[in-house]
Amino acid sequence: MPQLVAFGAGNVGRGFIGQIFSDSGWDVTFLDVAPQVVDALHTDGSYIHETVSTNGTVPRTITRVDAAYSSDQDAVDALITRADLVTTSVGARVLPLIAPALAHGLASRWEAGHGPLDILLCENIHGASRVVRDLLLEHIPTEYRDHLLTHCGLAETSIGRMIPAVPPELQRTPTLVRAEPYCQLPYDATALKAPRPTVRGLVGIDDVAFDFYADRKLFVHNMGHCLCAYVGEIYGHEFIWQATADPRIHSLVRSAMNQSALALARHYGADYSALTEHIDDLLARFANRALGDPCERVGRDPERKLGSHDRLVGAYRLAQSQGVARSYLSLALAVGIARLSQEPGWDLPRARSFVESALWSSESSNSGDEDERALMNAQIDQAAAGFDWAEQMRLLNEYIVKKGLI
Repeated sequence: MPQLVAFGAGNVGRGFIGQIFSDSGWDVTFLDVAPQVVDALHTDGSYIHETVSTNGTVPRTITRVDAAYSSDQDAVDALITRADLVTTSVGARVLPLIAPALAHGLASRWEAGHGPLDILLCENIHGASRVVRDLLLEHIPTEYRDHLLTHCGLAETSIGRMIPAVPPELQRTPTLVRAEPYCQLPYDATALKAPRPTVRGLVGIDDVAFDFYADRKLFVHNMGHCLCAYVGEIYGHEFIWQATADPRIHSLVRSAMNQSALALARHYGADYSALTEHIDDLLARFANRALGDPCERVGRDPERKLGSHDRLVGAYRLAQSQGVARSYLSLALAVGIARLSQEPGWDLPRARSFVESALWSSESSNSGDEDERALMNAQIDQAAAGFDWAEQMRLLNEYIVKKGLI
């Protein structure tokens, strides 16, 4: 049977990767450092996966699994040597930590005379293939540097499935995982060096630039999800489904997602109507009460999420470059800045400067007109003062009329 080696036995690893590969007849070995998860998977050879929706919960057992410690280099080397495919789902901050072990494993594979190996990068970061290639080049032995470039495919993916942490009161075992029904994983098939894997739910994209799918995930899905979380927190909602059900938040999030979608359509020549249908589907999925996804989890780590190429600033900059109206994306940034200002070591001036330097620095392709900057400043001040809905709508309407956008 084909063998998958999966770095990361967290929510994405167990809730998505492990399920679709096991269901397709693959043997799956997870590599992780969490003892309670690694030991349970290794002992049981299975775990419980619950698909949750408004229609109820569907539990099932995922089999054909094993686990080892990613810190055990001998085990990593042996697994990668005989692997048919590798995945990573560890997060941006952990990628540098697994890179040495992964590079050593690749060198061991090629030293043993084995052929090309593809790595699916199931990470929510921009330019994941470039990031991982640079990390591997730092650690791969000199004699295998060329091999890395010719025999290792680094294929980006677009992870659209929502897999929140299991609430403590429902966590019957350390490996139990819950996910929504949506179960498709697009990946960049043009990056592969080995034959395409046959896995239900794994969708190879080779007819359009894969950047479109990556940007759609980041600037529509992730941006809208994050905005929903931040405004949801302001209005006292604990869960994303509650925030989505609030008509004020629903309207704001949909408007921001639509502005981002229009920018994507212009940049990539994509069908805008198809993108709006995608937004409708996302909002319906955000409303999945059974997921119990907390606003706090979705909005966590605002410094990263307000990075120059991440979901909030990145969506605004794309709209900026495409000449698309961005008044609601501006409001999304204002809410994000207010949220960041509450983090330890931050205040409103520092958070404002952090974002504005990414938007209107000398390197920026668009310095923004005075009205645009004035709107954002007013939105930031109002959001930081407590987010008065009527006042925010007044600011938006005043700007729209002034710019002749109606």
